[in-house]
This record gives sequence, C-alpha cells and structure tokens, in this order.
Amino acid sequence: MSPTVVAILLIVIVIAAILWNKIPMNFIMFVVPVACAFLLGYNLTEISNVILAQIATVMKSAGWMLMFGLIYFTMLTETGMFDTIIERFIKLLGGKLNVVTIMVITTIVSAVAYLTANISTAYLIVFPIMLPLFLRYKMDNRWLFIICQTAISAMCWLPWGIGVVNSAMMAGVSPEELAKASMPWGAAFIPAIILQWVYFAMVYRKQNGSLSIQAAGVAEEKEKEANPNNRPKLFWFNLIVFAIVVYLLAVIKMPSYIVFIGASIVTAMVNYRTDFGKIWNKAGMTFFNVLIMLFAICFYLAVFNMCRTTDPSGAAGSLVSLSVAKGAEVLKPSMVSSLADTLVTHFPPFLMKNMYVIFLLVVVPVIYFVPYQLYNAMYPVFISIGAAFGLGSMAIIAPFVCNLALATSNTPMNSATYVGCSLLDIKDVKGYCTYAGKMMFVTNLVVMLVAIATGLLKL
Repeated sequence: MSPTVVAILLIVIVIAAILWNKIPMNFIMFVVPVACAFLLGYNLTEISNVILAQIATVMKSAGWMLMFGLIYFTMLTETGMFDTIIERFIKLLGGKLNVVTIMVITTIVSAVAYLTANISTAYLIVFPIMLPLFLRYKMDNRWLFIICQTAISAMCWLPWGIGVVNSAMMAGVSPEELAKASMPWGAAFIPAIILQWVYFAMVYRKQNGSLSIQAAGVAEEKEKEANPNNRPKLFWFNLIVFAIVVYLLAVIKMPSYIVFIGASIVTAMVNYRTDFGKIWNKAGMTFFNVLIMLFAICFYLAVFNMCRTTDPSGAAGSLVSLSVAKGAEVLKPSMVSSLADTLVTHFPPFLMKNMYVIFLLVVVPVIYFVPYQLYNAMYPVFISIGAAFGLGSMAIIAPFVCNLALATSNTPMNSATYVGCSLLDIKDVKGYCTYAGKMMFVTNLVVMLVAIATGLLKL
C-alpha cells in the first residue's frame, strides 16, 4: 500500500479517535501506528526494533530529565516554597494595590508558579491566592484565568516542561535546544501581556469609574487547608537549593537529569527525613502517566518516520531522520516524507512553505474544537514540508511551544480548563471558553505580529 495513503489513514484515525473521545488516546497511539506499519509490509521484528530505538533515543534526550524534573518540582511545591514567595510578594505590595497592580502581580505570580512546569499545579498555586483580591476589587474572575494563562504561555519554553519535551521529540532535538530557540517567543508575549492589562483596565474603569473600587464584605484571603507536607522553616534552604539548580542548568549546563536527581534526593532527605519514602512515592506517581504518554508518542513517531535505506549505518527498516542519511538510496520512503512530497507537489509553494504559519495563526479556534494533540500529530508533516523549502525543524516547531499553550486554556476539550474554572468558581465553562477564545485569538495574533516585526518569524 502507498505510504501516502497509509499516512493519511493514520492521521484520519488519530483525529477521529480524538474527536470521538471514547478510546484512550494512548491506546490509539500504541495500536494504530503498528497496524499501519504492517500495512506497509514491515514485519514484527522490524517494527519492534524501530520502536525500541525511538524509545531509547527519547529517554536519553528527554525522558530521564522529565522524570526527575517532575519529581523534584512536585516535592518543591509540597514544601510550600512557591506559596511563601508569592504570599510575601503580595504582602510587600499590599498597601499599593489597584486593578493594574493586581493584574501585574497576577502575571508575575503565574510566571513564578509555572516554574513547576505543570499548568494544573500553577493554577492550584495562583488561583486560591489571587481570587480573593479579584473579588475584593470587583474584578471579573475570567480575567484572572486569561492573565494567568498568558503568563504561563510566555514561560512554556522551560526545558523541563512536558510541552517542550513533546515538541522536542517531534523535532528530533534536545529539550534544551528547543527551549533556547523558544525563549525569544516568550519575550514576544510581553507587548501582548501589557495590552491585556490596558484593555481590562479600560473595561474596569468604564464599568466602575475608578481603578480601585473595593467590594464590601469580601475577605482578603481564603482560608487554606493545612498541608502536612508544608515546610515553612526550611524555606530558605529550599530556595537556595532551587537557586543552585537553576545555576547548574543555565550557567554550568550540567546534564539536567543529574541535576534533578541530586536536587530530588537532597530535598527529600532534608525536608522529609522521617518519611522520605512517602513523599518520594507521591512525587514519583506524577511521572507514570507522562511515561505512558511518552511511549505512545514514540510508537507514533517511530512508525511515521520509518523507511528502508541502503545506508550502511542502518539496517533495512531502521528509523532514519526526515532528511534520510546522506548518500543513501531509499528503498521504501517513510509515511511522513511521502505525504509531504505529495502535498508539496499538488499545492501552491507559498501555501506549503507557510503551512506551519497558517496553523499557528488559527491555533486558538482550531484547538477549541479538537484537542491540542492534533497539532502534535501534525508536527512531523510540518517539518518534512519545511525541509523541502530549506526550513529547519527548530524554526518550525519553536513558534508552537508557547503559542499553543494560549489555546489550551479556553477549550472544553482540555481537562485543565475544568480545573481552572472549578478553582475560580466559573460555572459556565463553555461560556468562558467562548469569551477567552476571542481574547486569546487576539493575543496570539499580537504575538505573531511582534515576532514578524522583530524578525523572529520570517514569511
């Protein structure tokens, strides 16, 4: 069967399964690519070898870093270090609050909270702290969600974030490389963030006539449930360890998985000397679902890129890069290269060259109707088409790392949306998604215009 036909079949089945939402996505990613590989004539041994090689590559480049990074930041969140930083910052500015300063604080607090590289965890940190202030000043709680998500999106370049790791796998680069390429996109969010503040301030002033109207009878703080794992007396110790971790990663550039292993051990043994096994198990469980997801993506990537070549460095049926080994004769092309060649041949060059830009522009409305995994599934196609026009994989994938996160907070297809709405007591989830979707579409457009103006995005 033609690799192009099988590639289209694979993508259609994956999209249909996402929309149907009756079968676990990971199950689809495990089973369907293998079935497609059989349709292409590969045997079980060849398929197994390719998948195992892909898993080994991913775990070496990103998997171990992600595993111990998640464990470390779960522990750090449990100690209450981030809560303490945020609460002290708010108290410092307590006497100088108005609508604008509250929005600025929300952005800063959200950026700090996303150092955990987990969106739902960031919500759990930010919303209980900031919501009482929004209520006290009669501010729309939907604004809190939007401002928080925009700040989180600007920080999504963190190399230990699952979004970066997923995208790095698709691009065939290390998370650290992709994070470096995506960081300027985070900076491109700054004008959009400021414009959000200005817009919400104008709306607030129009509604209330001032920027500091306070609602009577609203408590400044919500009483929080006591966290038995909170370690306020060890705040400075944990902050110093965290600073050392950032220094080793950013300046010394030590292997990230080694840094996180060491930091996890030190944090567990100092903060939880008598019950370190319990906290280690709790933190470790955060990686289980991520591990299954990583393996599922490996199945998809391995089969989607699999081809036979005469290149002596790889046996028949081995996984080759999208560009294929130099000087090699391709005996059987990969699905992704065949699909890309077909699209490039039958569609206008300008349209194909800028396909990833078009998808970036419409990311917010598209993700409203389908899960963000659809974009992840299309990355190999974008990369292969871009290669035909001399575009590197990094240039194509980096724009999606931060901008895709804008869309994930205002879609009823994402569980994190329901987590955020629940924390903010937003009853009408779909109504919120419609409202926020308009804001995020404009925000995404502003970020893209800033990127074009600064030469970050070249058409």
